[in-house]
Amino acid sequence: MKKSLLLFLLFACPSLARGQGTFAGTWDTSFGRMNLTQEDKKVRGHYEMDGNRCPLNGTVEKNRLTFTYEEPDVKGEGWFELSADGKSFNGKWRRTGGKGWGEWTGKRVVAVVQGFAGLWSTTYGRMRLTEASGRVQGIYGAGGASTIDGKREGKKLTFSYQEPAVAGEGWFELSADGKSFSGKWREKGRSAWADWKGQRIEPVAGRVWLVVLEANWEGDLSEQEYAFGAMLRAFFARSAKVQVRHRLFTDVASLTKWSKEVAYLAEPVVLVVATHGSPQGVTVDGKTIGAKSLADALRHCDNLKLLHFSACQIMKDKLAAEMVRSLDKRVAFPISGYTTTVDWAASAIIEFTYFDMILLRGMTPSAAAEQVGKLLPFSGDKPIPGAAIPPAGFRLLLPEADAARAASPAAKRP
Repeated sequence: MKKSLLLFLLFACPSLARGQGTFAGTWDTSFGRMNLTQEDKKVRGHYEMDGNRCPLNGTVEKNRLTFTYEEPDVKGEGWFELSADGKSFNGKWRRTGGKGWGEWTGKRVVAVVQGFAGLWSTTYGRMRLTEASGRVQGIYGAGGASTIDGKREGKKLTFSYQEPAVAGEGWFELSADGKSFSGKWREKGRSAWADWKGQRIEPVAGRVWLVVLEANWEGDLSEQEYAFGAMLRAFFARSAKVQVRHRLFTDVASLTKWSKEVAYLAEPVVLVVATHGSPQGVTVDGKTIGAKSLADALRHCDNLKLLHFSACQIMKDKLAAEMVRSLDKRVAFPISGYTTTVDWAASAIIEFTYFDMILLRGMTPSAAAEQVGKLLPFSGDKPIPGAAIPPAGFRLLLPEADAARAASPAAKRP
């Protein structure tokens, strides 16, 4: 009985545990939702990947869990290291007999959500909200055309809203479990209130999105059709966990519309903007779309795992740093691209490898960029003697990097 009570206190109240915390609980990881139990140093559990329940068992020493795992067609080993606050882990895995290690990370799933941040299905369409220091902002409705801005006190959010043709005010009350809200709204100048309800949208474990927004490359009818997004769709069709969406844009309005739609996806998103480019921004139909417009379109996309420009010279100057400065501090994501007028074949080889590392091998963008630098030397800055492809000048700017300085080469972590 005493042992059972101790375990209950240990799991239910992590603050009572020893400094290293516990691996017990539910985790969102690189390879699906994971549930673990821990008794003393022994850890048992499973993770869900592509519809399969995969066992994982191991032993904890201090903050490090060393484990073995088993999937339907492969077995392997690995380790996780728990963060100081017990809310996340970083680790590695490899197949039995394999030499190379892949990255495996996880974040603890908290049962009760105290704030409004996240994705909601509401009376008036999907809504994405972000929150910092009690201030809540977001977008809702088709194309993210409507905005909301307010202040949370406890479980109540009092807000104003702006739609294309009208504005008004309202309030939401969060449920005890944080999974739903109910509230009221009224148009400015009106006295009558109407209902506005919402239900939190939970991400599907293990699912990731690759969204390709592409401009037409062809200048006239004599040119063959070309679509990089179609190539990426075919390449990732072999994986059930990667959802690929390919959309065309023709101007800043259409690019903004599709970019804001990213916020309405529940799971992590890798966003690719494929078009001609310059140090001043992406170009379409002879017009340049600069840093501020790009940042405004993605201001509420806190589910964005990476923004990659499949375009020339975007990373040559300070456009990426200007984007970071223009973004709200609550939304931060890595940005990558090229400093050069990159060769068509070079960009394709780099990006297929880069996205494969992130979407299928579970690497962070920084780890994937580091692998690109090792595997594809022409991705860097130095010419390779006798090589037919010139250096691509591939760059990655991490959100924690100083926005005032230039991005570091991809082969070197800032």
